[in-house]
Amino acid sequence: MSYTIYADFCLVGKELQLLEDVYITISYEGKFESVSKEAPKFKVYSIFEDCLILPTFINAHTHVGDSFAKEMGYQYSIEEVVEPPQGLKHKLLAEASEEELTFGIRNACLEMLSSGTSTFADFREGGLKGINLLSQVTSNFPVRAIKLGRPNQETSLEELLPNVDGVGLSSTNIYSDMELKQISEKCKNENKLIAVHVSETVGERKIAFEKFGVSDVKRAIDFLGADILVHLTHIDEEDMKLLRGRSVVCCPRANAYFGVGFPPIEKLVEKGVSVCLGTDNVMANSLDLFREMEFLGKTLRGKYGKNALHSKKIIEMVTVNPAQLFNLDSGWIASGRSADFIVLNLDAPNIRPVNDIYHSVVHRANSECFPQ
Repeated sequence: MSYTIYADFCLVGKELQLLEDVYITISYEGKFESVSKEAPKFKVYSIFEDCLILPTFINAHTHVGDSFAKEMGYQYSIEEVVEPPQGLKHKLLAEASEEELTFGIRNACLEMLSSGTSTFADFREGGLKGINLLSQVTSNFPVRAIKLGRPNQETSLEELLPNVDGVGLSSTNIYSDMELKQISEKCKNENKLIAVHVSETVGERKIAFEKFGVSDVKRAIDFLGADILVHLTHIDEEDMKLLRGRSVVCCPRANAYFGVGFPPIEKLVEKGVSVCLGTDNVMANSLDLFREMEFLGKTLRGKYGKNALHSKKIIEMVTVNPAQLFNLDSGWIASGRSADFIVLNLDAPNIRPVNDIYHSVVHRANSECFPQ
């Protein structure tokens, strides 16, 4: 059995094309059967007047494990907070009880669902134990977790891989070229994703050149064969050339929180790089992608004025682009794809009157726009 809903507006397809007066039929299995401007002959079950339907969001980079420690690193530098193994975050994770960790991850899931996010890619610390805890908590929520684990003293890479979607490494700088190749080979043999932080800080980039003579971006591509490069706050033109045609994840609000700079997102898009957005550490940043989009949109407007990246491109960074990166069947609305969607009330006080839907989604929309 299928059912049909109507909305005054809908963002349709990979192009996020704005259509008016749209009828969407959804199958019993939870797939989009059809998206049409023609009224069906059978009953329309839900009518969303003055509303916009768009894909749910995909958070391309999180660390939900530190959700229990919100603002506990506010007075410290990024190195003092997140650098393994002595950073504050890692000390707190080691000392936290399973109940505290569960409480934090549970709240993270609730926050994402309440702000329109249905899928998140998590860099999961804690080896196999950390992966199992994440799986246990998320099994109670209608949210999809892409688990990117990290081997540690208790869990080898071989033990980790059968239980994860891929690996999420903190840096290439702590591995030799040979070690990166070995990680790459093992992951590729098991068809697992490879993700890694690169050039988040000036210091990390400097270490790469001092130890290996090339950027961490180049080593991540040439030796690790990374599928997903995260941050890229400090990169140069040579790195840009290497990244053409690839997918990356940027976390502008987290970079701002830690005071490490702002990623060259506009230039990356100009170079043909598919940019996705992530919110990074929950101890430092909320998981709300509405806030991430608005921050990015306004920061780019501050730098480039009226010539800044169009809002539709920013919406793509939390829908279409990460769906392609992680090979998901969500991310855009089309026949045969998973029926993951958001309904926004365009008559909500914080958004009306709407004169440009794309700009309104990026610069004004939030969970207050969800119909009650």
